[in-house]
Amino acid sequence: MNKPIRPKPAEIGDVRISVVRGPRHDGRWYWRGRRKGRRDTLWTGWATRREAMAVVATLVVNGLPEPEPATPVVETMEHLLSAWVERQELRADLAPATLTHYTVCARHLVTWLGDLAPRSISRDTLERYRDERLREGASPRVILQEFKRLRSAWIWGTDCRLIHAGPLPKVTVRVVGYRINHRTPSPEDVNRVLDHLSGDCRLAVRLLAATGARISEVCELRRCDVLVNSREVLLRGKTGTRRFPLPERLVAQLRDRVDGSKAPLLDLPPSRDKALRYALSSACRKASVEPFTPHGLRRMVVDRMARRGVDIGTAASLTGHSPTVMLRHYRQVTQRDREEAVVKAGLAELAGEDVVTDDGHEGDK
Repeated sequence: MNKPIRPKPAEIGDVRISVVRGPRHDGRWYWRGRRKGRRDTLWTGWATRREAMAVVATLVVNGLPEPEPATPVVETMEHLLSAWVERQELRADLAPATLTHYTVCARHLVTWLGDLAPRSISRDTLERYRDERLREGASPRVILQEFKRLRSAWIWGTDCRLIHAGPLPKVTVRVVGYRINHRTPSPEDVNRVLDHLSGDCRLAVRLLAATGARISEVCELRRCDVLVNSREVLLRGKTGTRRFPLPERLVAQLRDRVDGSKAPLLDLPPSRDKALRYALSSACRKASVEPFTPHGLRRMVVDRMARRGVDIGTAASLTGHSPTVMLRHYRQVTQRDREEAVVKAGLAELAGEDVVTDDGHEGDK
C-alpha cells in the first residue's frame, strides 16, 4: 500500500503555506499559512495544494492584516508563558481540550519557573524542575509534555523577539515504554462486555461498536446530531463532519434524547474520554475478556465491512478516512482471512482453464 505523498510547501507573496496534518478521506490536507519572518498564522483549512494556494493568493491580493504590534520584552518566565497561552487562545484551529492541556502545563511550569528570568534558565534549572515534579508524583510522560509546551512557548517568544536567551537547553526525561493495545475484539467479545456496562457508558460503547466512530466523536455528540427521520447521526471528527446511518434499535434508544439542542447527548462523567476508557477496561476484566480499547471497536467495524464485501470506498467514507489510510491502519488480516482467500481463489486447484501453457510456442524459452 503506497503512502500518500505529503504536498510540498509553497510561498505566495509574504505568506508561506505548509501541511500540518492529513490527508482526510477526500484527499485534502490541513494547511497553515504563516507570514514569512513573523510566523503569525493568517489562514488554516482543509484543501488540496491548488485550493490552498488559491485561497492564500486571494488573501494576499486583498491585503494582509497588519502585523501585531511588537510586545515589550518579557522579564520572567511567568510573563512569557502567560503571553504564550493568551496567544494560543486566539487560535481558531485549537480544540478546547487542547487549550486546557496547554493551560495546565503552563500552570505547573509557572509554579517552579515563573519567577526566573528567561536568561537564567539552564540545564540544571530544568533538571531540578524535572526532579521536583517527579517527587510530586507527576509521571515522566506528563513532564515530557510540559517540556514540549515550554519549548513551544520558548520558540514563539524568540520568534516574536520577546526573549533573547538563545536555544532552550535539552533535558532527558526517561519514559518507560508501554505496549499499545492493538487487539481487535469479536462481536461476541463486545456482547459479553456490554453485559457488564450500564447507563450511558453502555450506550456509548454500543454506538462505538455500531459506527466505528472515534471515541471523541461519540463523547462529543450533541442532541441535535441525531437525525431521527433519516435515521442518521452526525459524527464531527478531525477529518470533517460525516453522516452515519444508524440501526433502528439505536434510533429507538436515542429518540427521547433528541430535542434539537446543543446539549450533550450522553450523560458521561467529567473527563468523558478517560471515564469511558476506564469503564470499558473494567468491563473487560469483569467479563474475563482480553482487554481492548475504543479504537479496537473501530477496527472491528472496518473488519466486519471488509469481510462482508462492502465496497472499499463506501467503507472509507463511513470511517472518515481515505481507502489507503483505512486499509493500512484499520484492516486486520488474520490467518483465517488468508486461508479463506486461498480457498475462495481456488489456488490449490489447477483445472485446465486455469493453467498457462507454452502450446504453440516455438524456439527457446
